[in-house]
Amino acid sequence: MKKDIDDILAAYLNKAPLTEEERQEFEAWKNSSVHNKKVGKLIVKLEKQKQILARHQSHQVVFNKVQHQVRQSKRKRQLIFWSSCAAGIILFIGFFFLLRTENTVTRTQTINQTYISGLALKRPAAELILPDGRKRLLSQEKKAVIVSDSNREMRTDQQTLIVESNTIKTRETEYYTINIPYGAEYNLVLSDGSKIYLNAGSTLRYPDQFIGDKREVFLTGEAYFEVKSDSLHPFIVHASDVAIRVLGTSFNVNAYAEGTWVKTTLVEGRVEAHCGNKNIIMAPGTQVAYNKTTQESDYFPVNVQQFISWKEGYYEFEDMSLEELMQIFTRWYNLNIEFADPKVKEIKFSGRLKRYEDLRPLFEMLEYTRDVNFIIAEDKIIIQRK
Repeated sequence: MKKDIDDILAAYLNKAPLTEEERQEFEAWKNSSVHNKKVGKLIVKLEKQKQILARHQSHQVVFNKVQHQVRQSKRKRQLIFWSSCAAGIILFIGFFFLLRTENTVTRTQTINQTYISGLALKRPAAELILPDGRKRLLSQEKKAVIVSDSNREMRTDQQTLIVESNTIKTRETEYYTINIPYGAEYNLVLSDGSKIYLNAGSTLRYPDQFIGDKREVFLTGEAYFEVKSDSLHPFIVHASDVAIRVLGTSFNVNAYAEGTWVKTTLVEGRVEAHCGNKNIIMAPGTQVAYNKTTQESDYFPVNVQQFISWKEGYYEFEDMSLEELMQIFTRWYNLNIEFADPKVKEIKFSGRLKRYEDLRPLFEMLEYTRDVNFIIAEDKIIIQRK
């Protein structure tokens, strides 16, 4: 063909006017195989939903990302998708998931269920572990009082546990633990008004009141913090061998027990990260990554949206391996995922994924890479090479 089909697809999806020759080349490519015909239909469908697409990202930004991904795939030959469809499928992985779920998912599904090929899987509830070891399940939909006495009250409201403490009465602080299993998520408002968004597979140990000269909590997993400003009482997050000290700010901490890294990402404010014997004062838009194995740390600027988007119900990622992507799926959906071919783990993806009530559209779109198949078994999902 006279013009690279990648450029034609990118122009088509960017709503740039095609010449008659380009239109003919597009039609010829689309009709050259059954597979291309299917992809062509999806491209047309995505183009028709341009108004929804515009709300998520401007056309020019999309086009620039497409061109970058196409150039990367040609230069490194690390194909995110087969080269003749790179531009179109990049947009599908990044945005079509969002568009399709908004238009096809039935709204009668409840917050307690995840759907895979029509099979409803009950979503587990978060739980609160009391100081004496007793456990209380936390409601995802209904308001409920979990703990109430003359010293404190803890109640749920819209998937948030709210802690209120009687600070007038002198007493000893008691520690509670909120546990978020795979497939769940929950928020927490501490007694000082600080809000914490807890991701799936996370645990936070916190006091029912803050006394003394500092406010301390202990995290395993991932959480986004919005800390109430208090210059006299710094807020400290302990995550593995890292301690993050703040006065009042917004930041994300990723510190899963099975992971190698503890990653602290600062959105706004000021944070001091203590990593072993190193102290790093962070600026907004940066990340400190601490390696638990080597005990070494690094400090660098990042796109913070890639590390905090999960709290808004989607995940933004760039050049991520399928193995890492499936780790996110395991936590989000409480799935048992198995790779039939270990080499498939290294396939790279870029895009933006939204949490789904029905996972079928997600797996179908990933399968359009021509590299993988998702086999839904009775109790697990098997990923194999096509």
